[in-house]
Amino acid sequence: MGELPVMRIPGRFFGWEDRDRPAFGRDRNHDMALSRKAIALAREGRFDEALACFDQALALDPMNAKMWNNKGVFFDLLGRDREALACWERALEIDPRFAPAWISRGMLYRRRNRLQEALDCLDRALELNPDSAIAWYNKSGIFVATDRMEEAVGCYEKAIEIDPQFAPAWIDLGYSFFTRQQYGKAVACYSRALSVNPDDTRAWCLKGGALHALGRGGEALSCFDRALELDPQFAAGWSLKCNVLYQDGRYHDALQCAEKALELDPQCELTAQVRHLLRSIVGV
Repeated sequence: MGELPVMRIPGRFFGWEDRDRPAFGRDRNHDMALSRKAIALAREGRFDEALACFDQALALDPMNAKMWNNKGVFFDLLGRDREALACWERALEIDPRFAPAWISRGMLYRRRNRLQEALDCLDRALELNPDSAIAWYNKSGIFVATDRMEEAVGCYEKAIEIDPQFAPAWIDLGYSFFTRQQYGKAVACYSRALSVNPDDTRAWCLKGGALHALGRGGEALSCFDRALELDPQFAAGWSLKCNVLYQDGRYHDALQCAEKALELDPQCELTAQVRHLLRSIVGV
């Protein structure tokens, strides 16, 4: 199994949005230290030892709702849905008002396309904590899945109002502007996301696409170059750069990017078609 994407969901993993509520564990710092240790072990592929960190905490304090939630999130990351749901059920038996467990359940249901159940969980989380940026952001995903884009945008805006540093909401808000051909607003949103996380390859590529749509090809290429500097294995970045170079008439350079993209993702039919066209143009 590859590296777990655990750092993408810090709020629900640690329950950081409950800072103003009483700690559920005997020692909040101890709980967080164990959770961080679990992440480090998981990144090394030591999954049994990682799970043992949560068991260690729960052996000392079986009524620790936060650590039950964290253990459930970890099972979720491993694709073990039944065990994840059992952990969140236990957390909610201990404290039915523990919003992070409702969020975690909602996120799992959304990925499994159980959208009404996901919406019910996230609405419950927001009843308990209306200032949860993570809950608002994940609720937006349900609206996207059901083609309710205006409501999705409202969720992005609410998440940003609560936490102006919430980069994923800025990225998705930017994409909503891009799809409506409001490219300048899209660029502004992506720039805001990158001010929070300057190493986000997706944000760099999306910003490059919006800049290209504005006719600012040089700036677009700089964005793609930055994304590929951060992640040279990012096939979509090579494909996007290929497209800009092709439209700029730089066919040899574009062909090199297409070849690299297909080396990384041989199944991309669109890039394969572009490569075929470029080969015919340059006489390869």
